[in-house]
Amino acid sequence: MATNCFHPQAAGACAAFILVSSIVISCTNSVVNALESGPSKLEFYLHERTVAEPGYEVTDVLAAMPSGNASYFSFGNLGVAEHVIREGVSNTSKIIGRAPGLFQPNREYPTFALQKLLTLGTGSYNGTLVVFSDWNYVADSNEWAVVGGTQSFRMARGYAVNRIVDGGPDALFTTYKWEVFLVYT
Repeated sequence: MATNCFHPQAAGACAAFILVSSIVISCTNSVVNALESGPSKLEFYLHERTVAEPGYEVTDVLAAMPSGNASYFSFGNLGVAEHVIREGVSNTSKIIGRAPGLFQPNREYPTFALQKLLTLGTGSYNGTLVVFSDWNYVADSNEWAVVGGTQSFRMARGYAVNRIVDGGPDALFTTYKWEVFLVYT
């Protein structure tokens, strides 16, 4: 049964319907524009140092060692990291962000539960991405789940793959190339 918006008893309901419809249409358009605005692929280099040298600070430390065992693989240990994100492989290339995070060893495998907050600022895009991984320190590459983001990356989900491009597990430093693939939901 159709409502007559010109009838005095239905005018209020019709006005409310028109107001709510215009708000929904306006908000839907804004959300669609926000979902289409973020980058879909990112590439950058994450630089990690396990030993300090002049001009280059350590980026990974064990923050808790309840067993007293300083091995990265001892159960209960908790590590803190803050890696530098650069445009290129060279440790003198432009810094475009930081990656603070936590790591905890997995008792049975040579892996770590890792979480990072990739904080990026380039001019083209600015914001953070939250990523998680069951990270294998001896693998050439690892996959990460991208579970959210802020600013340019608001509503982002996806995955990232990082691979060693310089240094490695037995070196004083490791440089990883990151490729991040995003969709906006």
